Amino acid sequence: MNMRFAIASAIAAISVLGVVAPAEAQSRNRVSVQQQGYQNEIAGRQGGHAQRMVIRQRGGRQYVTVIQDGARNGTTVGQNGYFNESHVDQYGRDNDAVVGQDGLSNFSYSRQTGNRNIVGVSQMGRNNSAVTDQFGSNNGAGIIQVGDGHAASIRQSGNGNVTLIIQGDH
Repeated sequence: MNMRFAIASAIAAISVLGVVAPAEAQSRNRVSVQQQGYQNEIAGRQGGHAQRMVIRQRGGRQYVTVIQDGARNGTTVGQNGYFNESHVDQYGRDNDAVVGQDGLSNFSYSRQTGNRNIVGVSQMGRNNSAVTDQFGSNNGAGIIQVGDGHAASIRQSGNGNVTLIIQGDH
C-alpha cells in the first residue's frame, strides 16, 4: 500500500510539474514600478510572451535597465530629476519603448531587434544624449531634445526605416 501511495504521489508531482512548465512559457508578464528619492535604480528582465514594463522615477541619480525577449514587448520609462539614465534592449516581435526624461544630464540608449519596432525618446534639459539602434522589420525611432547640450544618434538597418531627430532650445 505504501509503495502504491509513493508511486501515485510521484506520478501526481510529475504531472503537475509537466503542466506548470508550459504555463510559465505562456507568461503574461507585466511590471509597473514607481520610485521617488535619491539613487533610484531598476533592472528588469522579462522573457517570453506578452511583456510590458512601465517605470517612473522621480528624484536624483536615476538608472534603468530593461531587457525584454520575444513576443509583445513594451516598456515605458519616465524619469524626472537629475542624472537620468536608461537602457532598453528589446528582442523580437512587436517591440515599442518610450522614454521620457526631464532634468539634468539625461542619457538614453535603446536597441531593438526584429519585427514591428518603434522608439520615441523625449529629453528636456541640460546635457541631453540619446542613442537608438534598430535592426530589421518595420523600424521607426524619434528623439526630441529641447535645451542645452544635444547629442543624438539613430542607426537603422533593414526594412521600413523612418528617422526623426528634432533638437532645439527654449
